[in-house]
Amino acid sequence: MNTMNFLKTITASVATAVLMVPMFVAVEVAVFGAQQAVAQEEGASNKRQTKRVESIRQKHMKTFEKIQLSFEEKRTNETKALLDKLAQDPELNNIEKAYLHNYRGNICFEEDNLNCALREFKLVTATREGLSDAFYNQMLYVIAQVLFSQENYREALKYAQQWFKTQQDPAADAYMLVGQAHYMLKDYDAALPNVQKGISKYEEVGSVPKEGWLQLLSQIYRQKNDYRKMLPVLKQLVQFYPKKSYLLTMASVYNELDDQPRMTAMYQALYDQNLLTSEAEVVALAQLNMSLDNPYAAAQIMEKGLNSGVIKGVLKNYRIYAQALFAAKEYEKALAPLEKAAGLAKDGKLYNQLGLSLIQLNRWREAESALKKAINKGGLQNTGGVFISLGLAQFEQKQFVEAEATFNRATNYEKVSGDARNWIRYVKSEVIRIRELEAPIPEIDTSVEPIT
Repeated sequence: MNTMNFLKTITASVATAVLMVPMFVAVEVAVFGAQQAVAQEEGASNKRQTKRVESIRQKHMKTFEKIQLSFEEKRTNETKALLDKLAQDPELNNIEKAYLHNYRGNICFEEDNLNCALREFKLVTATREGLSDAFYNQMLYVIAQVLFSQENYREALKYAQQWFKTQQDPAADAYMLVGQAHYMLKDYDAALPNVQKGISKYEEVGSVPKEGWLQLLSQIYRQKNDYRKMLPVLKQLVQFYPKKSYLLTMASVYNELDDQPRMTAMYQALYDQNLLTSEAEVVALAQLNMSLDNPYAAAQIMEKGLNSGVIKGVLKNYRIYAQALFAAKEYEKALAPLEKAAGLAKDGKLYNQLGLSLIQLNRWREAESALKKAINKGGLQNTGGVFISLGLAQFEQKQFVEAEATFNRATNYEKVSGDARNWIRYVKSEVIRIRELEAPIPEIDTSVEPIT
């Protein structure tokens, strides 16, 4: 018995599925194989006519016994030599030839030489004459499995469906093989009932469906965009095979269903148990909290992640952290991450935002510095507006000459030229007003002339 990994990674998104399909390549015991086949034929339906099933002849009995023993004990070279010697007999009957090719196919399979195995197994089915239906049909299924492992899904389906016609009650594994082949051919509508049937046959006898089978069913529903039916399958995976990846996939399904509160709750539960370990996961939780108007929680998550190193100190993350702090009305605290983000940005937009924030806090000197950096970096959406803000910061510091020069530069931008001229007039009037206030008051003659 061998177990082969027939499917590689199924998707990207969210939880990938690797299905393990057990492959049973039968080697019938040579001495008793023919007798067993006859017995199976005798128990077949009365509607079928009795057919002649050949048996291993006496002269080859001992050879097949040696082949079986050496095969079981994995003395491969000895087995090959015995088979080669047997193959030299030109008068082998069909059942002897079938067993010969079956053994060779199994050896090739054990050596991971699937092309060789497929060739030998197909030679078993080259003729039906003399072979029991049970043995012949079994080989059809084996061939389907080998073809599947070679990713030849269309031909695998042909053999599997041929085998299905011979079975009254196919095993769950067989339904799954057909379902997987349809899935790999992107025929999801055909894959679905086969996978459902395979899983239900397991559940009917009280068994837990295999993990890979549930993964496949989940992926089929995803491909069909049927997220509501995908959800209970994921719940089964979480129940029987608890893994973080399934919980994250469930969260993504809630997102597809526009149920952000449940999605956030799942992320938060994983975060509280220290199961969110990647930067992307932690930042996603912060953004989810932002979307649910919980910026304070988002800011705490970002702060903890940045301090621990789980979240890298890059532009995007500093910006998210600053946005969360601003939304939580932690204006002073938001300035530091905003300044770091501005320093990392290629344009001056974030420096402009920093300058405006500093203006709101009446921190004029720092605002002036930030706005100058914004202009120097460029890439602004409204450069004239930035000059207006810079002029204001200079004006509030009583840097009237610099402010007037800045407002003059702003007049070059049509969108704000009117405002800039108004500011220039205001600066000039303020200079005059201050000059007048600072002018010395003329001395008043308080002497009183005598009355005559």
